[in-house]
Amino acid sequence: MTAADPETETRPDPTYAYRAFISYSHADKQLAQRLHRAIESYPIPDKLIGKETAVGKTPRRLRPIFRDREELPASGDLTAELTAALRGSMFLIVVCSPAAARSRWVNEEIRQFKQFHGDGRVLALVVDGEPHASDIPGSHHLECFPEALRWRIGPDGRLSDMPAEPIAADLRREADGRRLATQKLIAGLTGLKLDELVRRETQRRIAQVTAVAVGAFMGMLVTGGLAFYANSLRMEANAQRAIAEHEAAAARAASDYLVGTFELSNPATENPRTITALTILGRSAERARRELAGQPTIEARLLATLGRAYNNLGLLNEAAASLEEAMPVIEKAGPDGVDAMLTLAQTYGLQGQLEKSLATADRAERLIGPNPEAHPYLRGKASLARGRILVNASRVKDGLSAFDRAMYYFRRADDAPPGSVASVLSNRGLLLSDDGQFAAAEASLQESLALFQKELGPGHLQSGKAWYSLAQNSFNAGNLPKARQQVAEALKIERKVLDADNPILANTLSMQGQIYQGLGQFSEAERSLREAVAIYRKAFGGPHFLIGIAEVYLAMIESERGRTDAALVTLADAKRNYDASYGKTHPNHGDLLVNRAKILARAGRLAEARSDCAAGMGILRETLGADASFTRALTAECDRLSAPPARGASRR
Repeated sequence: MTAADPETETRPDPTYAYRAFISYSHADKQLAQRLHRAIESYPIPDKLIGKETAVGKTPRRLRPIFRDREELPASGDLTAELTAALRGSMFLIVVCSPAAARSRWVNEEIRQFKQFHGDGRVLALVVDGEPHASDIPGSHHLECFPEALRWRIGPDGRLSDMPAEPIAADLRREADGRRLATQKLIAGLTGLKLDELVRRETQRRIAQVTAVAVGAFMGMLVTGGLAFYANSLRMEANAQRAIAEHEAAAARAASDYLVGTFELSNPATENPRTITALTILGRSAERARRELAGQPTIEARLLATLGRAYNNLGLLNEAAASLEEAMPVIEKAGPDGVDAMLTLAQTYGLQGQLEKSLATADRAERLIGPNPEAHPYLRGKASLARGRILVNASRVKDGLSAFDRAMYYFRRADDAPPGSVASVLSNRGLLLSDDGQFAAAEASLQESLALFQKELGPGHLQSGKAWYSLAQNSFNAGNLPKARQQVAEALKIERKVLDADNPILANTLSMQGQIYQGLGQFSEAERSLREAVAIYRKAFGGPHFLIGIAEVYLAMIESERGRTDAALVTLADAKRNYDASYGKTHPNHGDLLVNRAKILARAGRLAEARSDCAAGMGILRETLGADASFTRALTAECDRLSAPPARGASRR
């Protein structure tokens, strides 16, 4: 009996003439051509060829792929040829962009394919625009999903009112990137699991690197007469092989860990639809500590990722607990533990524990080592984190110095990811704004926004945060209409990419409420501020200075409506939040007293108002200094309260 030929064993299902049909707009022609070549030339890992999946045996190559502009013969019946190709394709790949969403031909190809094969074999690849943007008022032009992709096909062959909710690969660098997006499509076209495909491809690449190293070593033996040269090449080959083996071990450990994480649930006792992200994260942290003991580098990296996931979900106590328990491992990892240490510092900062946050950032810098020229990216990252904490603690000059160091290191680092310099520019711009240098701040923040949009994309969360920073500067400068427009741009992005209870969204809502309050739009202001406070209370589970900031503006709205007692109660709660978070006198205590004075003055209680103003200004002079822009601005407001009423004026 002879062995089966793998090429014979893995030929496409004879039912189908094509593995896939690529549907695209003419505007995306070049990209569709590259995609066509990438899929047909993609080498399936040897160990996966012939594997049985839900769509049949896995072939060696995914051929042929139909791309209508290239495959059609010169016949006069275009529709008939397209329809035949759609009927004869196992899958449909839709290249999604605003141009594709507007194309009636792309839409018709999707509709016809769904008529023939149903919804389950339509794969989407986002190359531009935003999915479901048409659901957001004013964003219809950004929609990248054609209508037939967004809705299921009904029994009558027409689009139904049931959302299709397609899962898309995203080719853009700020999302999946070219490699992962291609792997997602390959997984869909073969029925293979994505993690299995990624793991096998990683192993193959490592094997290729090792083969190159071994080849270099053999070459040295052949050229034995060049002894010194051969020895240097052998050392290089050994180093490359060691790196490859180390990366292979790390990749296997990380891959096995990630895959195993989702095997922790027992389908006999747990409903998979009720297992939450919190459940997975909690089990993941415990499993990392248990199964990655002795591998501090891998454990520290994974715990840093888990900590950031907790923070992004607003689960700050869980983030702190998982990282604090792993502190010995993090410190043992040395520079590889810096990311986890900075994540813990960020967690403390989000909790309002600023001194603890600063001390943890200092520990992260010590992990990098004493050589100031080593690890420039890590040093830049640590300096940026330290600067943010110092600014929140009102140590403005120290914060500016930290940002300058971060900029220096990021510009020297070859491994700094996109957005690094933009992050420093954003933080530096906000610091300039706080110092009253609004034009310089605007320039820095606009440069930051442009970099984020270029490097990460206009719909990326960081681009949304950049709009928020611009709104904050415009608000500080007193340009409220401009601030209102900019904060709306931030919310447009954040509501699309964040959960409704994320504290980042609450920050922007709080800013929007402050802007509305300044514009006299009190109903809109109250709605935004109360939504922000509700998110904060859920996320922090206790007092926090961000709750206090929002409450100060809610108190001002109460005062504008003549409800002085309610306003004073709200301010008292704001003070409790400040006291619990800051642990000592902070400039916001002074700001609160000045705002309390304005509320009292509006109610005709001028003596109390002047007393509060004097106390508030004392705090601001002590914490910020008499020459600070904010101190000078509030001094002018208190001077107006202290001035005697004009002759003939009546007190309220």
